[in-house]
Amino acid sequence: MTGPHPARHVPERTCVACRRKRPQPEFVRLIRVDGAWTVCPGPRQGRGAYLCADRPECWQDKRLRRVFGAQAAAVSALRPGTAQAGTDPIHNAQPPRGDRRESHRR
Repeated sequence: MTGPHPARHVPERTCVACRRKRPQPEFVRLIRVDGAWTVCPGPRQGRGAYLCADRPECWQDKRLRRVFGAQAAAVSALRPGTAQAGTDPIHNAQPPRGDRRESHRR
């Protein structure tokens, strides 16, 4: 076959606040660690919740109550770019560099 290559699949996710479907890279992923929600900076494992990264209204307590209940205020404080977000050690963790398979290439 010499025809054009099909477009690469981009996974879609849904924002838990506004319910919009968008490509996965446009979201911030939250995971639950020891009973508290935190931003997941590294590889995605297990279950998580997605919030629009570029829509401040999705990070308001009122919109988050439906999903996060009493923890909505704490989740709202995790919004990237806020002063509180920098105080979370898991949020500040750097994602792993490269893929393990890259180290075997020459």
